[in-house]
Amino acid sequence: MDKFLKIVGAVVVIWIGISLVLWLIGKTIGLLFWVAVIGGAIWAVAAISNKRKNQVGYKR
Repeated sequence: MDKFLKIVGAVVVIWIGISLVLWLIGKTIGLLFWVAVIGGAIWAVAAISNKRKNQVGYKR
């Protein structure tokens, strides 16, 4: 019975460790996604703003 409990304990510890690592990876990917979305929005606003500043005269 002692060996069985050691095996079950090791499996539970490994399972918790893998779950924690996968949770951290998921949070990191989510964070990177939102950083990319915000960065893209800032880039788009800057590009539109610079395009309007560089225009000379009236253009259709």
